[in-house]
Amino acid sequence: MEQLNTKLITRLALPEEASTVLNLWQESARWLNSKEIYQWRPEYFNLEQVNEFMTDGSDVYLAEINHEIVGTYTLTWSDPLIWEELDNTNSGYIHRFAVNRDFKGQNIGLLLLKSAEENIRHKGKTLIRLDCMADNLRLNQYYKDYGFQYIRRMKQGNWSASLYEKQ
Repeated sequence: MEQLNTKLITRLALPEEASTVLNLWQESARWLNSKEIYQWRPEYFNLEQVNEFMTDGSDVYLAEINHEIVGTYTLTWSDPLIWEELDNTNSGYIHRFAVNRDFKGQNIGLLLLKSAEENIRHKGKTLIRLDCMADNLRLNQYYKDYGFQYIRRMKQGNWSASLYEKQ
């Protein structure tokens, strides 16, 4: 596994970069689908969703190394749809976490998680939360290995998610 010896820079995505964010989401969805993991579908994402995140009070980040986009994540400050009665104002929620597949195997995911955690704490939040498909065993283990604690399984319709948090 190649290690990067340059610094990851995360910054808020600019409105004119919405298509870059969308491409990262769709690229990740295609890769997941190729692994028979249907957490995301490329056709599910569109520019309207990206623009909505950028204007609804969420923070959409792009990550760069050497001026190349290596990933994205979105931070939201409430998530009652997924977290239901556990949703609270002490938490920051990581969503749409995606790594540019050209940079796989270089620990970009861990760097993105660390950045998201720092940005959430900078907002004064004490809990970092995220969710993923309950049936995606590899991703569930990835979050546990990074120190997230499993909270519970949430089921809606034909899908279910594992909820994780970190203090």
